[in-house]
Amino acid sequence: MFADKRQRDYRQIKLAGILDAPINICITCDRERGGAVVLGKTHQPEMDLYSTVCAVQNLQLAARAENIGVGWVSIMDKQQLKALLKIPERIEVVAYLCVGHVSHFYDEPELQVKGWQSRTDLADLVAMDQWNF
Repeated sequence: MFADKRQRDYRQIKLAGILDAPINICITCDRERGGAVVLGKTHQPEMDLYSTVCAVQNLQLAARAENIGVGWVSIMDKQQLKALLKIPERIEVVAYLCVGHVSHFYDEPELQVKGWQSRTDLADLVAMDQWNF
């Protein structure tokens, strides 16, 4: 999908986590759990997905505190994954994680270290009182 330098940079990013990690976890969300009316979803039905993502982040933070790496795999075909794991169509795949001990943690985000993308300045992301971007 990428050309020239971008393709070379992409190939430098370690993408073998699925095979290297001792544990792979597929995180799902059953959007029908609890029935038609679920407290917290009546006006914002996407809250179940947000809660699931927050659980993933909590897992990542807890793992890091224990010196365990967690990689969130985004390069996959969800339909193939669902078929492989026999996940029903109505279930939403939220995350596929590779979990295990790593040789080291970067002091800066890996994508920044590898030259893929620079960190965005916080001032360019936070607005006060109103949207001003």
